[in-house]
Amino acid sequence: MIFNYIIIVLEYMEITIGILGFIIAIIAIIDFKYGFFSKPAEKEKLEEEEEIDPLEAQFKATQKLSEEVQLDIENYILKANAAHKLLFKDMTFSNYLTHMRETHHENLSDSLYERLSNLELTKSNTVFIIKSLEYQFSALLQIKNKMQLLNLLYSRKIALTKNQNLALH
Repeated sequence: MIFNYIIIVLEYMEITIGILGFIIAIIAIIDFKYGFFSKPAEKEKLEEEEEIDPLEAQFKATQKLSEEVQLDIENYILKANAAHKLLFKDMTFSNYLTHMRETHHENLSDSLYERLSNLELTKSNTVFIIKSLEYQFSALLQIKNKMQLLNLLYSRKIALTKNQNLALH
């Protein structure tokens, strides 16, 4: 009698486990169908929102480098008393700094970027502007490197002068 009772309970357990397994399988299929196939659409929306505008990236990078170079030149002028010394063949440090500030205001200002971003530029115009900004970035990088070299040479000159003064005393 006890064995018959156990057999009946086991049969019901098998049926219950089978039904639960079937329900779980249905839930898994539904979740897979709606979850798997709907996630790429959500992911695409996120990628569109996070997509970086190449024009903005190049503009902001060039703008930042221009500001850094202006600061480097200004600091060098103050440190080395170089306002009237020649940076290039026919241009002093102070004249070049003035020129940089003017061109930065004309070509790399936030207001100019706002105007550019509000225009509906063609792809070829956008590519042309980006190439122009890359050229400016490259030129600014050369000036930044020159300023770093001048700063290094000036620092070594000061260090040598101090060492020579110490040796004389």
